[in-house]
Amino acid sequence: METKANTTLIGAFTLVVLVIFGLFLWWFLRAGDSTNRVQYQVIFSGPVAGLNRGANVFFNGIRVGEVRTIRVDPADPRQVIGTIAVAADTPIRSNTRVSLDVAMLSGVAALSLTGGSADAPPLAPPAEGQLPVLRADPSAIQDLLQGARQIMTNADNLVRRLDDTIAAGQGGFDRSLRNVERFTQALGDNADNVGALLKDSGDAARQIAALTKRLDAVTSQIEVMLQGIEPGRVGAILRNVDELTRGLAGQTDSFAELIRDARTAAGAMSRTLTALDGDRINRALANIDRFTQTLGDNSANVDQIAKNAAEVSAKLNGMADRVDALLRGFEGNGTSNMFAEFTNTAKAVRTLAERLDSRTAQLTTSISGFTDRTIRDIQSLSADGRRTLSELERTLRSLERNPQRFIFGGSGVPEYRR
Repeated sequence: METKANTTLIGAFTLVVLVIFGLFLWWFLRAGDSTNRVQYQVIFSGPVAGLNRGANVFFNGIRVGEVRTIRVDPADPRQVIGTIAVAADTPIRSNTRVSLDVAMLSGVAALSLTGGSADAPPLAPPAEGQLPVLRADPSAIQDLLQGARQIMTNADNLVRRLDDTIAAGQGGFDRSLRNVERFTQALGDNADNVGALLKDSGDAARQIAALTKRLDAVTSQIEVMLQGIEPGRVGAILRNVDELTRGLAGQTDSFAELIRDARTAAGAMSRTLTALDGDRINRALANIDRFTQTLGDNSANVDQIAKNAAEVSAKLNGMADRVDALLRGFEGNGTSNMFAEFTNTAKAVRTLAERLDSRTAQLTTSISGFTDRTIRDIQSLSADGRRTLSELERTLRSLERNPQRFIFGGSGVPEYRR
């Protein structure tokens, strides 16, 4: 018996057995998968970086299958079509969401299925020979990258526009910086004034705060006063105001007519002032000024005239009282001599009145002339008045001493004083 074995034959036999066992195992697994798996078609609307054949498929975090195929859609190059096989008991509904999850460190992608609601209907059965279709949502990483790309694009545009703006307004920017520098320098040079301004501002703020407190107190008083007003009175006041405004609105024609009359009067006044002779007005004002100056220069004489006039008035009042008393004494005993004497007395009074009237006329003429003769005439008038009053007073005293002379007649030598 030969003890040396053929190793080549043994090795070949061993390899054949292993291959057969592997094929059997593969067949066994494929047969199990084919009988217990359901295939779906997933459409991606963007890139699927990191997703390969054999990638895991998870449903609510549980592995339920794998990716069988992945290819670009020939009808739309922006889309990617993948085929997945999942367990037949996976509850995929019409509102099941599909998303692409990418591991941050390894970069390996996987599909994640999120179950829909329990009452949602299942996917619509596809046409014969086709697979049910699921549309994948953009992945969070994809959205993040897309958003970052958009942000970078916008930032680049913003920086470019800012650079263009600064380049276009370089001169204005330099002027602004110089103005800021001058302003800060002015503030530094006027530090004391700035401090005083801030102090005044603080004082003003405190005064405003005090005023605010006073306003609060006034507001409180007004609120108390308004609360004390009866609502009926407020309504009556509002109705009265409403009636007043309606009445004013009804009188707009009258107001317009009043305004027209006022304009007409203003025009007439303007024409009158225009027609006035300026020289005459100036002369009249000059005469008035000279008259007032003359009165001021002769204030002592004017005071004396007023005093004399007061004395004359007092004496006339006394004479009137005496004449009244004398007439009461003569009631019932009159004679022809008495009436004749009264006639003479009346003539004397009339003469006095005429003299006073003439002197008054002369005084008026003198005042109109604004001369010194005015004062002399007034003094003469006062002297004549005093003399006349003295004569009347003597006559009355004579009547009081001897009234029988006027009633029964008689001799008597009249006395005259000079």
